[in-house]
Amino acid sequence: MESALLSSRPSCTATCRWRAFLLGLLFVCPLRLQAQEPVVEAGAQEPSMALDLDELSLEDLLELEVSVAGRHEERLSDTAAAVYVITGDELRRSGHKSLQDALRMVPGFHVNNWKTSGWDVTARGFTGSLSAINESFANQLLLIVDGVDLYNPIMSGIWWPLVDVPLQDIDRIEVLRGPAGTLWGANAMNGVVHVITKHARDTQGVNLHADVGTKIQSADHSVGRPLGDDGWIRAWASWTRFDALPNAADVQLPEDWWIASAGARADWDFGSDGRLRAYLTLYTSEFGEDPVDTAILGLPPFDDTPKNGGRVFCAWEKDEATYVQRLQAWYLLDHQKQLNYESDLQVLDLEWSQVRELAANHTLTLGAGARLVQTNMGSPNGYVDFSPEFRRTNSLRAFAQDEYRLESIRSALTGGLQVEHSTLGGFQVQPNVRWRTRLSDSTMVWAAISRAVRTPSFEEVDIQQYDPPTDPPFFHGNEDFESEELLAHEFGVRSELSPSVFADLALFYNDFEKLQSLELDQVSGALTYGNRLSATAAGAELALDWQLAADWRLRGSYTYFEMNFEGDANSFEGPFADDKDGLVPTQHVALRSYYDLSEDWDLDAGLYWVSPLDYFGQPEHLRVDVRLGWRASENVEVSFGVQNATEGNHTESGGGILSYGSEIEPNVYLSVRARS
Repeated sequence: MESALLSSRPSCTATCRWRAFLLGLLFVCPLRLQAQEPVVEAGAQEPSMALDLDELSLEDLLELEVSVAGRHEERLSDTAAAVYVITGDELRRSGHKSLQDALRMVPGFHVNNWKTSGWDVTARGFTGSLSAINESFANQLLLIVDGVDLYNPIMSGIWWPLVDVPLQDIDRIEVLRGPAGTLWGANAMNGVVHVITKHARDTQGVNLHADVGTKIQSADHSVGRPLGDDGWIRAWASWTRFDALPNAADVQLPEDWWIASAGARADWDFGSDGRLRAYLTLYTSEFGEDPVDTAILGLPPFDDTPKNGGRVFCAWEKDEATYVQRLQAWYLLDHQKQLNYESDLQVLDLEWSQVRELAANHTLTLGAGARLVQTNMGSPNGYVDFSPEFRRTNSLRAFAQDEYRLESIRSALTGGLQVEHSTLGGFQVQPNVRWRTRLSDSTMVWAAISRAVRTPSFEEVDIQQYDPPTDPPFFHGNEDFESEELLAHEFGVRSELSPSVFADLALFYNDFEKLQSLELDQVSGALTYGNRLSATAAGAELALDWQLAADWRLRGSYTYFEMNFEGDANSFEGPFADDKDGLVPTQHVALRSYYDLSEDWDLDAGLYWVSPLDYFGQPEHLRVDVRLGWRASENVEVSFGVQNATEGNHTESGGGILSYGSEIEPNVYLSVRARS
């Protein structure tokens, strides 16, 4: 019912001007579209090695430096965590049209497109909270884009359809599955998706891209120029339109979704004096409303839901003889309007961090930060309100992680702790302990125990729902709602089985407490939120890379997952807790083939199989994507492909359940990329 409970329309004049500005930039400011060779900053943002699939051997894969697990560069083969990397070149050859769709490639991830602009994206369970507003949002996963945390504190989750990062500008996506609260803070209970875009120096010149499909159309372009002797800049603009998906109940809903964005990134490298990076992103979007929900509430339908926002980021980093020091700041502005609800969100975040080499075998990571959040929420027709409508909250955090390497036994012990105090979450401690040891030159094993939390959202504390508006609220927030808690146990093996086969296995057991539940307020008789559910989750995630030949490579994964919910004896929702066990499929299989037909032709394919989704009565389904790419010249690439090529129209979350159950249709597309 997320689309049914939010609305209000901003000034048409302001909205039209905003869109005119962005759409103007789209066609005036040329932008780039060809994957380039990346470099990774210490701290994780600047590239350091070529990542083209044609050139990236399995040995190179093991030598990749990632930072999502430790906030400093470390080889993937030495990382004591469940980390997976998608390179920019792999994104290009996959044919995926959005970031959330591309995450289907990650082991342990469940991606569910349940309506045109509705996505569940989660790792290790909790495909969506079933709360009043945010039933479509997995709320225990962080998304970091170039240093900016896009987790929404109002509804606790990610607005995936508003994450418009041109895939061609992405250097890599580093994904950490499992708790990451020690270094990344609250709400990283089940993982972190860390999107790193290309250094402006690697995207010089003019780059163009157009994608015409039967269901999805897009265009983006960029221009890159030097800034004196030490700097570079890339300006870009992007537009994407997704045609409305048919409803499984044979109801055609006006759910077309489009988004336009524009921005710029600048990088300066002053040698021993440090590095500076800054970027700006603005976006505007409309989602079609769902008249099924409006009819249920007796509200007049709207044809669209305008959403506008942007973010600005700046970071200074300097290398000294024994440490790297970093200062960063970012500001985020977001305006949301849906059917019966409106919100304005502003977030300001400041952080200092340092990675210090205390000795050749001893690394200490330190950091501290502060975040200020301001919200203004309400409803013009009185069906949904917040009390108070205006809030200003803050949080302070400090973290430390110490890694000591015992070279004599080829092992390392890591201990870390984050301490955070926030207005709604109170005082929280998130520790972890990790151990890794190398059994041989080709095999490493690791184990970890971690604690992580999810802090309350504004919705869970402040929401008031009325029907009709003149009656007392039938649903309200709970000012005593507490943070959800996780204690996680993990074990992993990462091994080069042969010169052509690499395997990465992760096992986990999660124990969740104080999970969100629906309760009956004994005083008012209204429904409210509580913390009377608990759950355990266990699973195995296996990733395989197989270089069959110099011109043929396979990447695949298998995931097995089980979850068991339990409710407190006095919980209103307790008797129905077992139903949530089926929120996530028990098995996922992904297999991707990258085959170089010749120097100029590529043939790529992806296969994704998902077992039944019991909660929504969704049967198993198989998706197949195929792409044929041709490099017409050094600077021009043309590709033709089909997504969802096998089953025709099919659902990913059951059929005919209000706004759930949209049918996914095949998308046949032609893509052209050019650069100068």
